[in-house]
Amino acid sequence: MRSWDSLTITEQTLMRRAMSQYSLAGSIQHYGTALRWAGAEDAPPPRSYTQDEQLELVPQVAAVALELAELGLVTVQEVQGSFPAASDIILSGMELQEVLVDPANWLWKPSLPHRFNLTSPEAVREHWLNDAYPTADTSALPTWDELSIAQREVLVCAAEASGMLTGPFGIWEDLPAGLDGAERLAWVDRQLTPLLPFVREGWIEVQHCPDPRSDVFTVIPLDGLRSALADPAVRYDGDDWGIGVGCTFTYSGLAIWRGGWSRAWGSRLTFD
Repeated sequence: MRSWDSLTITEQTLMRRAMSQYSLAGSIQHYGTALRWAGAEDAPPPRSYTQDEQLELVPQVAAVALELAELGLVTVQEVQGSFPAASDIILSGMELQEVLVDPANWLWKPSLPHRFNLTSPEAVREHWLNDAYPTADTSALPTWDELSIAQREVLVCAAEASGMLTGPFGIWEDLPAGLDGAERLAWVDRQLTPLLPFVREGWIEVQHCPDPRSDVFTVIPLDGLRSALADPAVRYDGDDWGIGVGCTFTYSGLAIWRGGWSRAWGSRLTFD
């Protein structure tokens, strides 16, 4: 079996999603992020792909997915219930090709008429999982107990599926009403303090998500965080889930997290 480093970014993206049993829908968006984090020349700008950009990439990514399936490295299952199950049908032959070439199956939406998940055989997961999601040496970094509570909260937030910092499901308090410009920036500075070192190191990426009905996002760069978080419209204080500012681990940040902090967090259960 090939080494992980010999795989293309397209192949690595699909294999990561298969080993994590993620949906086919959203894979092209994930591919764009992987290109950007790798510094590839054909990477998209610091934002999500538009729908048209995703549709243009469907034939290329679908061809790679079909090749991986033919090699037995990836399977595509049609999810019958609310969650993937061992009884879900594994697609093959013309049925598999028809699913992979249909652009609608690659675009993420809140609800889909059919749900298709990428999976991989256990032998493939055992061979590649640690290469796909490596751990980094954290011996020179602070231990979990040496981190502040605010830092720990940010790290756990980045590890979560939603990863929201602001909004009704975010870990940060809303901006108090009645603050003037200087007071608002001072409030934001206090909230940003535990996050900034992780963003500066390239371990965490901060994204603005304006619409819960789509996977649209814009990356907020380090030097833009202060002004963005001081804008109530960006932060969002309504009731809808998924709107506002969120954060996620980059691959290097995930390696740091897996290197020790995740185990320390899991053994503590609380932040105190």
